Amino acid sequence: MKRAFTLIELLVVIAIIAILAAILFPVFAKAKEAAKKTHCISNTKQTCLAALMYAGDYDDRIPRHDNNGSCLYGESPCDYPDWGDFRFPLANGNTAKAGEPVMYWGALEPYHKNNEIGICPHMGKTNWGGVFAAAASLGITPPPGGYNKADESFYYKTLGQMALNLMIIDYGGLGSINRRPGAIYGQLGAIQRPAEVIMSVSESTWGYGAEISLNFGNGAVWPSYPNAACAYYTADGWTRYPHNGYNDSDAWAWYGSMTRHINNKNLLGFAVFSFTDGHAKAMKYTQAEKCEPLPVGVTWQPTMTGAAIGTYYPFWVPER
Repeated sequence: MKRAFTLIELLVVIAIIAILAAILFPVFAKAKEAAKKTHCISNTKQTCLAALMYAGDYDDRIPRHDNNGSCLYGESPCDYPDWGDFRFPLANGNTAKAGEPVMYWGALEPYHKNNEIGICPHMGKTNWGGVFAAAASLGITPPPGGYNKADESFYYKTLGQMALNLMIIDYGGLGSINRRPGAIYGQLGAIQRPAEVIMSVSESTWGYGAEISLNFGNGAVWPSYPNAACAYYTADGWTRYPHNGYNDSDAWAWYGSMTRHINNKNLLGFAVFSFTDGHAKAMKYTQAEKCEPLPVGVTWQPTMTGAAIGTYYPFWVPER
């Protein structure tokens, strides 16, 4: 006579499966999270290596973020696109072409050959249609005719999520946020601590509002105010630090506050950074933007006012 499982036996087996699932699901989630971080570290490192290869071909210098000439800062000659301005290049017939070498990311494209290498899994691809639909509230200038899927390669070159450390290349006219006396202006050989100075940061956003849900990048970032003595004033580098962190609806509570990483819980996580020697790793916000005293006997005049300061951001400032 064939013997079937009893109801109690089936219930015991189901209970065991449920217990095993409860134990293993968190392990699977952690493994998935670790895989995302590994993917992001790989992408960030490949981006850095592309920049180093570019520098090897161009007198040891990496390109500026707005290497086509900034109309925003009144340079002459200048051309589009610009920081936050997605209009097509005037010099090339005001059209967007797949291989257009615009901005920093476009200059590197012959070396990385894939715009999506600048995207990490935690953020995912940018919703460009949503970005240009909200252009007025985001403070950007859309391209002529608005969103066109065929032009997405151009959009990523203009403002991607893999952002350059602006303090390496500097930006703007005299006295502006990053134009410091003694700055290296993109010359990698002038960096005194290449294994410690950030080259690029992953998953940067244009702001902390709708930009986060749209996955809209910034292209270049910096610490909270490099011309001040490491104080958290109103100029922020817009780095999201999403790994192992979480979003907070009260995103602007930190504005002007020295406790922004407490008030904005989105800043409590990690971001992945590459460094100017070619390696990449994840760091927590409080580590990446830490402020330290200058070495004993070192003085620094980072502003045009002539005022010396005694502290600096060691991971961001390349000339100290």
